[in-house]
Amino acid sequence: MQSAATALKALGHPERLRIVALLARGELTVSELTQILSLSQPRVTQYIKTLEAAHIVERLKEGSWVFSRLSRHNPQIATLTQGAISALPQNDALLVTDHGKLLTVRKMRAKAAQDFFASLASNSQSLSAEYLPRGDIETHMRGLAGKGPFNFMVDLGTGTGRILEVFADRAARGAGIDSSPEMLAVARHNLSGQKLNHLTVRHGDLQTVPFDNGAADFVTLHQVLHYLDEPAKAIAEAGRLLSPGGALMIVDFDSHAREEFREQYAHRRLGFSDDEISAWMELAGLKLSQTRRVNPSEPLAPPVKLWLGKKSFETAP
Repeated sequence: MQSAATALKALGHPERLRIVALLARGELTVSELTQILSLSQPRVTQYIKTLEAAHIVERLKEGSWVFSRLSRHNPQIATLTQGAISALPQNDALLVTDHGKLLTVRKMRAKAAQDFFASLASNSQSLSAEYLPRGDIETHMRGLAGKGPFNFMVDLGTGTGRILEVFADRAARGAGIDSSPEMLAVARHNLSGQKLNHLTVRHGDLQTVPFDNGAADFVTLHQVLHYLDEPAKAIAEAGRLLSPGGALMIVDFDSHAREEFREQYAHRRLGFSDDEISAWMELAGLKLSQTRRVNPSEPLAPPVKLWLGKKSFETAP
């Protein structure tokens, strides 16, 4: 009873409600919230602390950045929070303005990432240094995925199409989705050989992939999540695409503190923990079954982690 009363009290403030409404659309940093809300940073920080104390919001410190997001650890509080969000008037002028500013912030981030990918597509040296997987990573991916064969593989954020190539001998069909036209041009060139004509790529959004529910039995997300505003949504979309018994393989950096990756490579997140990936998979109807950590050959590079999740078989009613 007391925790519910505390949550309701925290929600009973217009500016805290604005924050909750924004976080319902995805995690944000304090500086981003400050920019959107046109409030001082100390004020926003205090509001976040109040919402955190009420178990409505949780904060994730990652290097010099701190992300805020709605907490799901307490189902009762999460239900109260969702009820408050649902009750907000959709046409409220202030909320509409906040949403518009949020879209602007996201567009700015997306442009920075697109500019980075465009530069990668025209610079093979940069591609090999940052974007293309190393041979040992590919070997670990093939080992963790198993022999297959896979009827239909989908590579989300396919980039150059390299991961489709890696599994070309194990997939009857394969499709890569990417939002960068420049990278897709590279991928189409790389996949133009006769032995790869069962692999295709197409332009698309990772959160709204143009395939039916359960269409794929193998989905990959290779070095993609750290660029995304909402990694959980990409994992949820992968879960939607998977048929019962299908597998999702995520390859990304383990949690690290290389702040310069944000400026040099347009990374939004500095890697991920097992707990974080496992929680997102669970929300997507998947169960984390295996992990593998690969130490880098370069002394200062962060380690890479592989996570394999499985979708359970549907049971008869």
